[in-house]
Amino acid sequence: MIGRLKLAYVTLELRHVPAWHAFLQGLLEAPALAAAQRHLRVQAGKADDIAAVGLELADEAARAELAARLGRAGVASSDVDGKLVFHDPLGTRIEAAVADAGTQDDTGFGHVVLAARDLATMECFYVGALGLGVTERLAARVGPLDVRGTFLHCNPRHHSIALLDLPQRRRLNHLMLEAGSLREVLRAHDRARAGRMPFSLELGEHPDPDATLSFYLRTPAGFDLEIGAGGREIQPAGWREGSQSTTSAWGHSPTLGLKLRAAANLLAARLGA
Repeated sequence: MIGRLKLAYVTLELRHVPAWHAFLQGLLEAPALAAAQRHLRVQAGKADDIAAVGLELADEAARAELAARLGRAGVASSDVDGKLVFHDPLGTRIEAAVADAGTQDDTGFGHVVLAARDLATMECFYVGALGLGVTERLAARVGPLDVRGTFLHCNPRHHSIALLDLPQRRRLNHLMLEAGSLREVLRAHDRARAGRMPFSLELGEHPDPDATLSFYLRTPAGFDLEIGAGGREIQPAGWREGSQSTTSAWGHSPTLGLKLRAAANLLAARLGA
């Protein structure tokens, strides 16, 4: 692993930027909203998908080490405004920069989950080239889908990036924002209910060693946003990867809307095969 690394921000390309801002304003209270807008950057476009992932490195030595590692792996990179810029196998832009003073102690704002039909190639990039560690692997039956995935860490957070083999065209499956407490999760859940926002997964808890309590909403862009808290940290040094056959210890019941979208994506994938 390249020293201390963390997920700093995600840039989203959205068709309807005002709808995105209205969605966040209806869900989050002022302090959480300010943090979300800092970490979830938006630009206008047609994709309704992820455009870039922003990573923070501990220092210049870590930046140089990452550049050398990418070079050895044959991954082209360039310096753009002080950021080391490169792309993953699906074309997602990654921007790595040295952390500002005062932001070096936390583990990032949450996590990002990418859909990857070629799981091996994506894992080779994020583990082999970028240097993330495998926390655990998933092999589970979720409704009509057999889901395989890899959860990756770059600091004590259980996962900052996850890869799921899912039949969807959009690269982004969901984003997770970490709330400051379980109480904040429940307050956001209440606001979502009051605002009649479209849930994808009801309130629930992920299994150990993650143990995050969360819920998922479908955003106006079509991907999901997870709001959660209470996740446990791991010890990256000497960590031995685990395995999971379920996505939740309890709850996280899928809504009808999610089931219909999953079935449609599966049918489209089979017809396109």
